[in-house]
Amino acid sequence: MIDQINHFIQQSRDLTVLVVGETIVDEFVDVSYEGQSMKSICPVFKLEGSKTVQQGGAQAIANHIHDFVKRVDVVTNTNSEIVKTRYVDISDKKKHVEINKFDTAAFPDIRVETAKYDVVIVADFGHGFCDKLHIDDGFHLMCQTNSNNFGFNRISKWKSHRKKSTCIDLREASLQINRRISSPQNSDILDIYNYELNTEHLFVTTGKQGAVYTNGNDIEKRMSFKTNIVDTIGAGDTFFAFASLCSSIQGLKDKLLLPSLAASLSTTWLCNEKSVTKDLLLKHATHYL
Repeated sequence: MIDQINHFIQQSRDLTVLVVGETIVDEFVDVSYEGQSMKSICPVFKLEGSKTVQQGGAQAIANHIHDFVKRVDVVTNTNSEIVKTRYVDISDKKKHVEINKFDTAAFPDIRVETAKYDVVIVADFGHGFCDKLHIDDGFHLMCQTNSNNFGFNRISKWKSHRKKSTCIDLREASLQINRRISSPQNSDILDIYNYELNTEHLFVTTGKQGAVYTNGNDIEKRMSFKTNIVDTIGAGDTFFAFASLCSSIQGLKDKLLLPSLAASLSTTWLCNEKSVTKDLLLKHATHYL
């Protein structure tokens, strides 16, 4: 394991990377549960006066790989704001309510020059920023399904572009082939790969089951690394960030090791309060030797 991580570190350090996509502001507001309203059927919470603000989405992806590459640039929303506010119980850190704010009316047409980058990562979170994107083929793509865009941000919307790699989760895979998948078999993975993806590499994350990789011929599977989970928000983005790099590096025998390990590490803190670094990743890996 350590040899593969060191090989990854050596091979990625000279890469220039561009990350394109929506930056999401994640807010966490501390509350305590006070019971149920006597006049209406709704829970009542007390504000505890503490709020944490983090950068998620495309900026978090860039932050995770920053320590591993030569340079990482970001093309993202600057004037339009996407904010997700989560009210979190101070007693057990569980989320009670999430309120989303989308100020996306001013997204402009964007033409991205990719020739000067070794790796181009497109993170489409379905809020409209990537809908006006003009980009050359050969990028790495994640096209996320969430509560705001369920069923309307399918990855096949990018089928006219030839991708270097594509990363989706089980729900997104099910929507893609119009068939619910709970425990994907090899035939399911190949069906997904061959249905309007137009990609060289495919990564499918399967939650607690782990992840699957295919290039259309070979299929690799890896179970999730067990760890003391604090928060799983952002783990999929972390997996995608490192899957994109692994797809660009020659000689990596296991395409799933680094993405799975990095995603596992990112669940040990709240959302994006930290970023993956070489030191943290190597230290995390020693737990599994």
